Amino acid sequence: MTPEGPTQAVFACSQCRRMFAQSDLVQIAGNWVCGECKPAFLSRVMAEGAAGTQWHYGGFWIRFLGRLIDGFILGIAQSCLAIVFFGAFAAQFAPSVTESAPARIRLEFQFLTYAIGFIYEVLFLHYQGATPGKLALGLKVVRPAGGSLGWGISVGRYFMYWVSAITLLIGYIIAGFDAEKRALHDRVCDTRVVYKRSLA
Repeated sequence: MTPEGPTQAVFACSQCRRMFAQSDLVQIAGNWVCGECKPAFLSRVMAEGAAGTQWHYGGFWIRFLGRLIDGFILGIAQSCLAIVFFGAFAAQFAPSVTESAPARIRLEFQFLTYAIGFIYEVLFLHYQGATPGKLALGLKVVRPAGGSLGWGISVGRYFMYWVSAITLLIGYIIAGFDAEKRALHDRVCDTRVVYKRSLA
């Protein structure tokens, strides 16, 4: 009997998901790609690079202003909700009003407050590519090739906002130092905030 040679590592092509020996794959931009998928993948990478160089990215301060606009809109919605629950406009900012309400009422109000913020963010990102605050400033959130956001990315980006916030806002601040103006949630979800006119 002849001894068998060493077992060769097997990897999945990142595009077609078929399994290949490592020697039959090439690594491009951190992705293992088979020979059949290589031409199309290279074309897409080059197109993404070309699109990215033409974009005008939204910087830290314009995005901060967009957040203020969104906060104002959500604040009005939550104040109207407070009237329903507590009979007082902007009652969520008045501890004397909310603390006198039953615990169940306070919990329901808190839940609906977070639900409104979640629905507002996710629906606008998925259908419009930006929240009203960003839309008012001519900004849009896109994928690296300029495509729109799916449900998964829209939801994930919302929850990553909270991560950016709880890191002492460092997740937001890094947008001011990144070449593509990406905050932490942009890096994790692989999104970019750009001026809509630069997408044309």
